[in-house]
Amino acid sequence: MMKPTFKFNAVGIISFAVLCALFYWLCPAIGQPVLRYTVYGVFLVVAFSACFVVVKFK
Repeated sequence: MMKPTFKFNAVGIISFAVLCALFYWLCPAIGQPVLRYTVYGVFLVVAFSACFVVVKFK
């Protein structure tokens, strides 16, 4: 059985910051503020999960 756990470490924090910076730099800004912040929020959640969620098998 898989159990997701959050693991905070230096590599996860650095990779999260790099992913956010690359996304902000590479993606063009959307004109509508509400849509722009929605897209940024979804990306932040996905990047956070990818950097910090560790799946352990039991």
